[in-house]
Amino acid sequence: MTEHGAASPSLFPLFLGVVNFSIFVALLVYFLRGPIREFFRERTERLRNALAAGARARREAEELRATLAKDVADLPALRERVRVDALATAEHERANMIAAAARAAERIRTDARLLADHELAAARQSLRREITEEAVREAIATVRKAIRPEDQERLIREFVSGAGATP
Repeated sequence: MTEHGAASPSLFPLFLGVVNFSIFVALLVYFLRGPIREFFRERTERLRNALAAGARARREAEELRATLAKDVADLPALRERVRVDALATAEHERANMIAAAARAAERIRTDARLLADHELAAARQSLRREITEEAVREAIATVRKAIRPEDQERLIREFVSGAGATP
């Protein structure tokens, strides 16, 4: 070597670097072969599972779409069935309401008839009482006009003598 000149290139350091790197790669392959294989095996399994889940989801979506398409196609018939059912239910309720109203009307008629009969009986009784009271007043007035003082004395004597007799 010269004092001011560049050193001559040597292949030995390069060779040592290549050997060092080769040993490093060999150690990595030796120790990491199992975990790397397991990683790629798990990754492959995850990808297969994801693909299978995607296929299942696709089938389910297609089935759901087919079901929805069928339901949409059946919608007019369903609408008609609902309309017919609603009309039938309304007619049934109408019949029930009419029957209930007829029963209520008959009950009201019966109650009114009973009340009228009661009121008629009360009115007859009141009328009889008034007629009887009026007849008694008229009889008293007639008797008072027709009786004279000597008749009154005779009646008192007969009453007193009859009261003293024992039966």
